[in-house]
Amino acid sequence: MASRLSAFSKREKWNSIGLGIFAIASLFAVNSAQAVLTDNITIGNAKALGLGHAVTADPPGIDSVHFNPAGLTRLEGRQQEIKVISGFFNIELEFGKDYTDSWERRLYGGNTPEDKANAIASSPDGFFYDESNGATSETEGAALMLPFVGLTEIPVILAPLGGASYSPPDSKITFATNVYSPLMVGFNRADDDPGRFMGEKLAFSLITYFSPSVAVQVTDTLSIGAAITFNYAGVGLDLAFREPNFGLRWLEELRKESCGLTEPNVSLGFSDFLPCIDDDESVLLYDTLGRLKFEVENNLTFGMNLGVLWEATPWLSLGAVYQAPVEMDMEGEFSWDQGDSLLNFFQQLEGSLSDQFGFPIDFAAIDPSLGALVNPRTEGKAKVNMTMPAHMSFGFSLQVTPSLKINMDYKFTEWSEWQEIPVEFDEPIGVIFLASLLQPDAAPDGGYQVNFPLGLEDTWNFGLGVEYQWNDQWAFRMGYEDRPSSIPKKARSPLLPIGDTTLYSFGANYKLSPDENLEFAIGTMSSEVHMPGDTSVLGNSENYALFIYNPYSGNDITAKLDVLLLEMSYRTTW
Repeated sequence: MASRLSAFSKREKWNSIGLGIFAIASLFAVNSAQAVLTDNITIGNAKALGLGHAVTADPPGIDSVHFNPAGLTRLEGRQQEIKVISGFFNIELEFGKDYTDSWERRLYGGNTPEDKANAIASSPDGFFYDESNGATSETEGAALMLPFVGLTEIPVILAPLGGASYSPPDSKITFATNVYSPLMVGFNRADDDPGRFMGEKLAFSLITYFSPSVAVQVTDTLSIGAAITFNYAGVGLDLAFREPNFGLRWLEELRKESCGLTEPNVSLGFSDFLPCIDDDESVLLYDTLGRLKFEVENNLTFGMNLGVLWEATPWLSLGAVYQAPVEMDMEGEFSWDQGDSLLNFFQQLEGSLSDQFGFPIDFAAIDPSLGALVNPRTEGKAKVNMTMPAHMSFGFSLQVTPSLKINMDYKFTEWSEWQEIPVEFDEPIGVIFLASLLQPDAAPDGGYQVNFPLGLEDTWNFGLGVEYQWNDQWAFRMGYEDRPSSIPKKARSPLLPIGDTTLYSFGANYKLSPDENLEFAIGTMSSEVHMPGDTSVLGNSENYALFIYNPYSGNDITAKLDVLLLEMSYRTTW
């Protein structure tokens, strides 16, 4: 390092400072309308976190396999690295005490206190009771999809990871492999939490467990590298499903007609074919209609990382990396448990139709999807086809003075790949069959498929890192990463409540000996997203045709996200 820094001339130093100031100003001037979802957060590299993940031109040890494989040429001989990542991930949802005026008109037939009182008095007890109204939801910890274990609750994230590299003596080639997680995010809630209707448990995982990599020193200043990644992919969901759809309000009016509690609108209508169900067995507006669980996995899916590193001068390095998309085509098991009130309604409907027509009516014989409506439980195989999107990063590392270094990265991720989460079932789910009648784009194959809309957009963002070499042993780092939301305003949802945020980090490097290096970092970020009633198509829309999926129709939702990351690594020769 001393030999490199001694090459500084006074003019070069001032030129480098000017270039750094210009680059900082340019990056801050960029209008990053969208940005990252979970990019780099779970890799677990302390140096990268401490520098705001601005390490494309200053690759961090064996984790260069991910951040820029070309940087592996900086590792000499045999090296191994062990790292630990821990974190705290919390989502809080606050639900409004009042509904929108338009939703109240639909609920009660008007907006006056008299309209509300009359609607409540003429309906079964608790028909309009909404447990989330004015309530607060908070996650209790993390949930992860793990190989051989499946969907697993954990209070905090704690994962040991690591890798190794080898460069033969007098060789310009370096080999390496590494274990890390490009995507690991999830949460769990209590079984009585009002936010469980957006997931009691939800987890996405992409874990790289083998990554044969090679880097070549092409010239004294230019290196290239590549990695083939062997990955585990998994998605798990445990969802209490409710839908205060206008159709349930209409169903209640038909129930009252069938029981003679109101005058029928026509001489022969739907109510003539419906059973008279008692008030205490009726389908309430905010009833849990069922519970959907599925866990899908792919134990072997491939990816590729390509990188280039150009050390243009002793004080300036430029880098670029391309991470290819990873096909996460996953298969597993699912179950659907029909809610008691809905199950009772369809079972009585099947019997009532049999009595009226004078011969047995068997829903299952007519159509398997109809038969699912009268089954308490449906089980089978599930499949989810998703793609981890492509990612590119461009950066520079500028040695401003012998002690001060500035890193900057500008990054792109093709998050538009995540327009929806398509889930396919080999056995039909009755409620999804009903949804297909209203919303065929979200349930395109009757009761055999459901698409949860996400609507993400391609994103750009930047990171800035500063490192100060205090002495031969200690170096201190600070990082800043701009992370505006990759979820556009029209697609905001309490399912993925990630708003505009900024990552702030601090880290340090301690050289224990010429062959031992200890690094640690801490990072934090938080965001808040406000979704007024009837503004989220996957959350609180009042559109009766959007059956998939709005469990909080007409209600304001404020989502708060807090993340704390702790990372430490130890690298030595072997």
